[in-house]
Amino acid sequence: MQILDLIEKIFLSVTKNRKLILTCFEDKTLEELNCDMQAKILDVTVKNPLCSRYPPPVSYQKFFLRCLYDCVERFGSECSDDLAKAYTDILLLQDSENSGYHSYKIDEKCTVTLQENSCFVAKSTTGLQTWEAAKYLSEWCIRNKSHFENKTILELGSGIGLLGIIILKFCNPKKYIFSDKSEEVLKLLSSNIKINFKNHVNTFVEQRQLMWADISDEEAEVISPDVILGTDIVFDIDTIGSLIQALNILMIKKGTCTYIASTIRNPETNHKFLEQLGTSGLSYQTLESHQKAIFIYDEFSTLMLYKIYR
Repeated sequence: MQILDLIEKIFLSVTKNRKLILTCFEDKTLEELNCDMQAKILDVTVKNPLCSRYPPPVSYQKFFLRCLYDCVERFGSECSDDLAKAYTDILLLQDSENSGYHSYKIDEKCTVTLQENSCFVAKSTTGLQTWEAAKYLSEWCIRNKSHFENKTILELGSGIGLLGIIILKFCNPKKYIFSDKSEEVLKLLSSNIKINFKNHVNTFVEQRQLMWADISDEEAEVISPDVILGTDIVFDIDTIGSLIQALNILMIKKGTCTYIASTIRNPETNHKFLEQLGTSGLSYQTLESHQKAIFIYDEFSTLMLYKIYR
């Protein structure tokens, strides 16, 4: 990947890894950030047409341009008028509670844009931003399209929609059901689907407000999923029981399987989940880790992917 392509990817996806950003700016091919190179960086970031239409959070743009400005000073290069103006203009803008757009470049033809809120807990839910495991499972699904073609897919804890939108764009399912317990999340999810599918979606798409503990046999028969997906839904030891109960009810169809990707923040919670799967009559397989080539990840995250079946 060319360094300017990487810088564009970092900026549009709102990657806050200062070390990675500075390493890019210090790359020898950037000619010590002379004025011409500053212009090229601005063209793929704050002057990027996608940034104009779907701007990243103002706070992030300030942070990013400050990193660039600091590197220019450290190299002893001249700060261009364009950089000075861009930085001044962004300083005059008011932050909007960390809300903004994150755009993930999947390949040359496809970029997924999501409105997110980067506060850890916003409006009493963690579902208003994209978590690492959603990126991880999305990459796996793109590489394993045959598992999802012409299938009815239910996603638990869909959040703002990265995984589902990726599958709709790349995997040709028969039906995709987004679900979440939060009305606020589902409202934002609906908006994100419209952003990424301007005209129509070829697959039948449904959104459901779903509480794991309240799922009935009748509801499971109506949904009747072939595949169930979940990302970063195993983080609270108090909800493990209701999640496994829901899986047992929903996996009514012969051959139905579940894929869950998790960021391992607390090994004890993950161990408890796997232990309770066994006692509930479900089996699991740990899938091999795959190359992280599409998204930029937190270098300190430990990610696991499990296949669950009867």
